[in-house]
Amino acid sequence: MATRSMDDWQTSICRVVSTDDEDEIYIRGRRLGDLVGKVSFAGMMFVMYQGRLPTDAETEVMDALLVTSLEHGIAPPSMVARCMASYGTSIQQAVGGAMLAFGDRMGGLGEQLAKLMVERLAARESNGPPDDAELAVLAKTVVAETQAAGGRLPGFGIPLHGADPRAPMLLEIAKAKGTYGVYCRFAAALGEALAEARGGRAVPMNLDGVGACIILDMGFDWRTTRMFLLTPRTVSAGAHFLEEQDQDSTWRHIPAEKISYIDT
Repeated sequence: MATRSMDDWQTSICRVVSTDDEDEIYIRGRRLGDLVGKVSFAGMMFVMYQGRLPTDAETEVMDALLVTSLEHGIAPPSMVARCMASYGTSIQQAVGGAMLAFGDRMGGLGEQLAKLMVERLAARESNGPPDDAELAVLAKTVVAETQAAGGRLPGFGIPLHGADPRAPMLLEIAKAKGTYGVYCRFAAALGEALAEARGGRAVPMNLDGVGACIILDMGFDWRTTRMFLLTPRTVSAGAHFLEEQDQDSTWRHIPAEKISYIDT
């Protein structure tokens, strides 16, 4: 770790050129002009985070993940955007506020699962890719340790649904496109181990969980996990903001009679 002054910056992400001979933007060493019209937004996430162009299959899976993650009703993030609209803020303030509503309990559980899976697979003593039997043993250990600590396995279960309808769709697409790899298999083993530990009562994987294993299987760093939810949800937050404006709402608030006041 190094201490740096404000005049010491290094980046391999983007180079902006403006000279008498050239005006150009290079992203990860590629001319922007060579990317525009040829690479999708989903594909550019590969370029930005991995420095490589994705395969067609990877682009389709990533696009499916972004589409699936875009909207989930009037929930806290969209409520924040709508409340801010009723107070007369700008769209960027409302979108920023909505993104700040995501945290470790909602929206961040995929990151926790991704980190857990990466660390557990990295700690294996055996060489080579794990088979299903090894993943099953490892999953049972993870579930047992989580329950013994009184915790919950991140990436599984969701309050609004008995089973998150988005997760199976994404996993089927990943299988069909050939990106279903060791992390998706590990996540599936975790789900089976969790159900077994609960006497056969399944706790299906949620969107956070499936997003985690899908992006890991496509080579992304576990630290990027939240970006694949936050990025599409900015679009959702903007839509909710505009709808609230169109409804001409002012001062969204909780009526006093709906609040329980407690004497202290």
